[in-house]
Amino acid sequence: MKKALLILIILFSLLLTACWDMAEINQRLFVSSIGVDLNEANGMNKYLVTYVYPNINAIGKNATEDKKKFTIETASSSLFQAGRKSSTREEFPFYYKHLKVFIIGDELAKDSKLIRQVIDELNRDTKINKKIQILVTEGKAKDILDSKASHVPITDETIYNILIDNKSAARFTPQTLTGMIKELDFNNVAILPKVDKIGDRVTIAGAAIIKDYKLIGYLNEIENRALAFIKNKVKLELIDLEYEDGLLSYNITDNKSSKSVTIDGDINVNIKLKVEGYLQGYIISKDINVYNNSVLVDMERAIENQLKKEIEHTINLSQEKYNADLVGIGEYLSKYYPKEWNKIKGKWDQIYPDIKFNIIVEANIRRTGLTK
Repeated sequence: MKKALLILIILFSLLLTACWDMAEINQRLFVSSIGVDLNEANGMNKYLVTYVYPNINAIGKNATEDKKKFTIETASSSLFQAGRKSSTREEFPFYYKHLKVFIIGDELAKDSKLIRQVIDELNRDTKINKKIQILVTEGKAKDILDSKASHVPITDETIYNILIDNKSAARFTPQTLTGMIKELDFNNVAILPKVDKIGDRVTIAGAAIIKDYKLIGYLNEIENRALAFIKNKVKLELIDLEYEDGLLSYNITDNKSSKSVTIDGDINVNIKLKVEGYLQGYIISKDINVYNNSVLVDMERAIENQLKKEIEHTINLSQEKYNADLVGIGEYLSKYYPKEWNKIKGKWDQIYPDIKFNIIVEANIRRTGLTK
């Protein structure tokens, strides 16, 4: 009887136990975005960190305030030191579990030592979601996140939604913290989406090229699209090209890219791209009748030449201008030719610019439109 009573007391005590370290939702600052810039001042505080967190009093039907978000800027010697310094000015502590967007200013991105420190801090901190979206801006990160005017429709949520709802997946390539570290480990190169503030709007297009944890240049959105085709990351895309003194628009609905490599003294890479789609727009004339099979074949050849030209241009940039393996040939060799890769990976920077690429594009027009 005494044993049974003791067990009941223990059970009741467990049920009645509260979380001793529980914090109310209105006693935390839920950081949703962080921007990091190079601090122009001298000394140890080389970082200018901008934190964004929502105003919970402006959320929901019974909102009591209009201001949707708060921003805090702090100069600091490290990323999370900035968080601790900011806590001396804020009533409640920062909470990072809902962090979604991390933006790096280009001046900071050009300093490999400082960027390594930032990425290392993010990767080591257990409170940070490793799937946060990483971006680079050709300017200051704080200008993207800190919108002073209430009518400006720029929020961190806007940036995140554009990234994750990327149906075309071609004009920019979303990149997570984990993905960035993985690409740098394999090829010493990663591409991050480029975000800019143009007037009252935020634009995400093109890519920042990071090599050895340092910004070395940018790709525009067409060059980024060429890489996306090579890497099978295009879902839907519209191609515009000049055709017979007019504009031909080709809507791609399906595509598949494959790579093959031969090593015989030199390294030769064959990239084959197959695309299918329908004609979105064209001008009908006496000489252009899409119901004539020879005209359709000629259009397909024009589409193939356009895509081939874009892909070759981007590969040439990666070899001649940046010497950065954006295509991922090093990763391919490490998977399928591990012995050969182990012999050459230490001198990959000397080898990559001399690789021979052969691009083959096959385009098919499946539909020509509803009117004749």
